[in-house]
Amino acid sequence: MNVFRHGRQLKVTAACACICLLVLLSACGNAGSAGKQGQATGSPATRSTEGVQQKSTTTPIQVPPQNSTPTPKPTTGAISPNIQPGGNNPNRPVLAFYYMWYDTSSWCLCQMSDLPTIQYNSSDTATIARQVNQAANAGLSGFISSWWGPGSATDTNFAKLLDYSATLQQQTGYHFTSTIYFESDAPQLNNVTNMVNGLNYVIAHYGNSPYFFHWHGKPVIFFWDPLGGGRTLATWATIRKQVDPNNTMIWSAEGADTSVLSVFDGIHLFSAGYWGIQHNDMATVDQGFRAKIDAYNSANHTQKIWAAGVLPGYNDTRVPGRTGTYIVARNNGATYSESWQAAIASNPDWITITSFNEWFEGSMLEPSVTYGNLYLDQTATFTRQW
Repeated sequence: MNVFRHGRQLKVTAACACICLLVLLSACGNAGSAGKQGQATGSPATRSTEGVQQKSTTTPIQVPPQNSTPTPKPTTGAISPNIQPGGNNPNRPVLAFYYMWYDTSSWCLCQMSDLPTIQYNSSDTATIARQVNQAANAGLSGFISSWWGPGSATDTNFAKLLDYSATLQQQTGYHFTSTIYFESDAPQLNNVTNMVNGLNYVIAHYGNSPYFFHWHGKPVIFFWDPLGGGRTLATWATIRKQVDPNNTMIWSAEGADTSVLSVFDGIHLFSAGYWGIQHNDMATVDQGFRAKIDAYNSANHTQKIWAAGVLPGYNDTRVPGRTGTYIVARNNGATYSESWQAAIASNPDWITITSFNEWFEGSMLEPSVTYGNLYLDQTATFTRQW
């Protein structure tokens, strides 16, 4: 099954122009006019674009019609002592895909279907603190943070994420652990040498951190679309032999092709199996993957990992230059509820959420203008249930 592949390939940076013409009439009857024009540029920093800095300011934006519950007053995301988050259970991790590529000029309805209640810069430590606090309050175990290579903005920001996770534990006792989403299509990771160097860098800089996600004592890395872009299992076998010859790590591959289990330690669906939602058989989809993993483990005497995905909704129709766009309707939280219930019923090893804040593709659960805190609140309910 083609899981978001057509929608996650390289995107073209596009400009969105907003033009305002102001006509001034003289009170004395003398005719006169003046025109003023301003342009705001926004680049979709999705799979192929890493937080491109816009060079002009964003003009005021008109929000879309709100058909859901009114937007609550934004909160700071501080940890509430009366909440018992499900993420405290290390045996049932819940991790959300996370993107640290935004700046304040990213926010425009010309390229995304909704807006955050607080428009932010991903590099700000206050932003990272707020987002981690919100995630912990909702019971998340950690983030799977999009990573584009050593020295990139996503790398610098990931280090900040781990630093704040240490602060969080010191202040609240909450253990929040995150890992990277190895973006296989990133320009800095575009060949075997660069991939090997990048993975060795991650291991050396982050692998031993207590705030890097581990499973049964092993550091975990998630990989986007390992068989895309001409990559093969033989390529990955070569990479793993150089980076992790003794299998002291856990590698989770994105996609529905279980043949990757010959090299990788498990699979996850960034798509969250959205076709199951569209055909009202989400439980069947998730249980089918659980059965495939079980069959593989039984036949090969392995312990491969099934990570069930959940999705609040999806809408990439405003991403500039993208073709094959589509919408998975949110239905005011009903889609997310269905996705969670199906994931739990499949008895997964892990649960992944697509996503905490992928705004360009409209899969975010971060507080938004349209939905407020609805999806964080739902997440807290389901993490406790699981």
